[in-house]
Amino acid sequence: MLPGLPFANMSHLGWAVRDLDKTIKTFEDLGLGPWRRYMLGETGAGHDFENRDYEGGMEQRAKVALGRWGAIIIELFEPIYMPIVEKFLETKGEGIWHFGYAVSREQFDATLAEVKKKGIEVIGQAQYKNGVRMAFLDPSKTGGIVFQLHDCTPEMEDIFDTIGMMVG
Repeated sequence: MLPGLPFANMSHLGWAVRDLDKTIKTFEDLGLGPWRRYMLGETGAGHDFENRDYEGGMEQRAKVALGRWGAIIIELFEPIYMPIVEKFLETKGEGIWHFGYAVSREQFDATLAEVKKKGIEVIGQAQYKNGVRMAFLDPSKTGGIVFQLHDCTPEMEDIFDTIGMMVG
């Protein structure tokens, strides 16, 4: 693995919010966007899961919006039932709760093995119906922010490069 990788390839910032509409309005007033909204946990929204192995499992739901902040993608989450985001809001308030990284399919397993060797545990994993895998790393070992890894098939890489995984 090259130095700094995969953590040199940030794809997005996950932001916990209490009111998605209000936050989008504030960010639009600052010139951020455009935004694409969807409901996490709703079939056909583009984020269809095969499985989710972390607190809340397949029952998780959140209002989500993706937008641009220059070269960075912002992913806003207003939880309906999403314990990891609800706990963040309760303990830290609104703000960035995860850094999202895109890695190759080959890097995904190697990265998880490498971080485990360094004492960083995986606190949750999921697989989407399109084959993309995701893992959350323990924030107690990463400065209080969850690191989220996504692997992507070659055809998904262009989508990540535009406005995140949800927009084609």
